[in-house]
Amino acid sequence: MNAIFSRLPSLGALRAFEAVARLGSLSQAALELNVTKSAISHQLRGLEGELGTPLLRRGGGMPRAEPTDAGFELLRAVQQALALLDGACREVRASAVNAGQRLLHVSANASLASLWLAPRIGKFSMLHPDIQIRVHLHASQDPDWQSHGIELAILHMSAGSPHAPAPGDIPFVRETVIPVCSPALVPEAERDDPQIFDRFRLIQEEHVASPETDWRTWRRHVGLRPAPKQDVLTLTGMSTVVGAAAGGFGIALGRAPLIDAELASGRLVALMPERRMAGSWRYVMRLRANMQVDAPLQALMDFLIAEGR
Repeated sequence: MNAIFSRLPSLGALRAFEAVARLGSLSQAALELNVTKSAISHQLRGLEGELGTPLLRRGGGMPRAEPTDAGFELLRAVQQALALLDGACREVRASAVNAGQRLLHVSANASLASLWLAPRIGKFSMLHPDIQIRVHLHASQDPDWQSHGIELAILHMSAGSPHAPAPGDIPFVRETVIPVCSPALVPEAERDDPQIFDRFRLIQEEHVASPETDWRTWRRHVGLRPAPKQDVLTLTGMSTVVGAAAGGFGIALGRAPLIDAELASGRLVALMPERRMAGSWRYVMRLRANMQVDAPLQALMDFLIAEGR
């Protein structure tokens, strides 16, 4: 076995941790994974012992389990890894019955892929059962075009940063930023009152060149004075921010359209929606250099542009 992978915790322990962190309860995690509560507890203790740090705060009268700072970072990585494994397994199953279908390779960052692109790929596949989509994740603005055979990349761009749109890029989706939280966190009658931002933990995404995703900007935007010691939790990736907000851990600055599905489902509610701010960043589509666009690829691009509207 490769020496690097031999040091990885067991998949069962990581799945148990992810379920408890997401659901906030050992009992609910045990039901979801179809194991006993004691088995979940045993796996969590073993995982924390193996990694040498607490991952969850639980007990002591707390209504639900909460990830520690280290737990939040691990949760983001585990959820992305599980999403990749799930996608790979789906592709393997599909390949057994879909031989000869056109396979398109698309690349996107993790937040867009999980929060916006994945459900739309499912919808597209229902409309075009003869076209298969494989989604690859990229962490930078330069996807690995050749290694994965990527034909279309959806890139996160800002005119005010080194990652600016290039000639030939296809404008796609603009972002807006809005405070969101779990509907159980803030009573409906108080959701238009800026004073709520002083009463709850605040969550924001680690950002570059996007002041509208910083709570200091938002305090000025809604007329609040700076808070010298405000409890702000900074996380990496919008999917992690969404998970923390939906779990009731605080009020987050969410980026539409990435949060649209969570708002539509009721897992998140918007606060002061009329005060939303335009985002500094937008998404663009970029084709591989010298790419010949055939009918299946054009169908996907047309579909995604329509969905983006």
